[in-house]
Amino acid sequence: MNNIQPNQTFPHIIEAPKSFEEFCAILENCSNENVILVVDRIRKSNAIQLAAENRKKMQVFYGVLLQYFAVLANKKPLNIELLNFLVKPLMEMSVEIPYFSAICARQRILRTRAQFCEALKNTENSCWPSMKTLSLLRLWSMIFPCSDFRHVVMTPVILLMSEYLMRCPILSGRDIAIGSFLCTMVLSITKQSQKFCPEAIMFLQTLLMATTERKPASYQESRFYHLMELKELKPLLHIHDRVNEIRPLNFLMVMDKQEDTSFFSSDDFRVSVLVTMVETLRGFVDIYKELSSFPEIFSPISMLLLEVAQQDNMPATLQDKFKDVAELINKQANEHRETRKPLQMHKKKPVPIKLLAPKFEENFVKGRDYDPDRERVEMKKLKKLVKREAKGAARELRKDNYFLFEVKEKEKALVEDERAENYGKARAFLQEQEHAFKSGQLGKGKGRKRRR
Repeated sequence: MNNIQPNQTFPHIIEAPKSFEEFCAILENCSNENVILVVDRIRKSNAIQLAAENRKKMQVFYGVLLQYFAVLANKKPLNIELLNFLVKPLMEMSVEIPYFSAICARQRILRTRAQFCEALKNTENSCWPSMKTLSLLRLWSMIFPCSDFRHVVMTPVILLMSEYLMRCPILSGRDIAIGSFLCTMVLSITKQSQKFCPEAIMFLQTLLMATTERKPASYQESRFYHLMELKELKPLLHIHDRVNEIRPLNFLMVMDKQEDTSFFSSDDFRVSVLVTMVETLRGFVDIYKELSSFPEIFSPISMLLLEVAQQDNMPATLQDKFKDVAELINKQANEHRETRKPLQMHKKKPVPIKLLAPKFEENFVKGRDYDPDRERVEMKKLKKLVKREAKGAARELRKDNYFLFEVKEKEKALVEDERAENYGKARAFLQEQEHAFKSGQLGKGKGRKRRR
């Protein structure tokens, strides 16, 4: 183990730590710059290109460094500088060992999902993700590609973030800040993948509903009116006093504050959240403007934006942003409506019903043709004659074929009879010869020669 003190000279070759405790012992009392220096020297001393066994060492060190990143993200006060420094080596190591980094990410996602399901059962505590989970989600969105249709890491990440937005109740200003940050992450991912994420849009619409003390006029007409969590939603973003300066929401600074601080109930925080929300909403409008269902998705939000913009203490700058986004939504929705064609039946020229006027002959004779067109009558006669002659010719051909077949059969029978007769004669002759040979009559009457 290499214990490095702040005033000591760093060794150029540092063995890769095998556990989190060993790594923490190495980094004890180190500054941010020294931590990055130690990580860099560990990577160079145990590079995969130097030896084959270093791959296993770097895999272990990757897990240790990822755990250090997660633990560091959960500490207060938050060391933002060191977290940013650790992103680069983690990304570079993920490229060197992509399969192992994907396995680590999936296992952490599964564990986080299980913890989230358990937290939902306890309604007293907040089930929104911690800073550690948010930092890891952001890190994985930077490491792995977001444009793939289906990815082993990013697909579960998107589903997990969507589940947070859908199932976590909004009980405080801190919950709103976390949800807004999740929406911005979903926006950055969907910009590349072009996937539709209704949970983020629903959450933004919920934030708009939380800006008024009374329910908006369009609320009861909304398709989400039946949801109990919206009926019980508190006006957490209602602005009570005028705000002179609008500041963008610093999420890391907000997460570093205590949950019970008065900052989350201040008008400055509410205005910052609304600014972030409307900018995120504009991003989703730009992404989904090509969807054929765009008017049905965003038209209720446009009505909410206009209603919220008319509040008394709403800053003028924020009102302009709301109206601009509402105007953009209405413009895109009108373009989609103009291109739509109403459903209609297939146009087909009506076919008149054929009318047959019956004709009767008083002195009707069967077989006689009463057609007034003589040429057609002659043509029918000729066709009938041709048909009769064709039948007669076919009948004669069949007779000829039968006759020829009978003649051939007779000739064949004669040949068979002659062959059978010849075969019988030859067989009888051979039998006589065999009988004569066996009885000793063959060669009788000839004298035998005497022996000398």
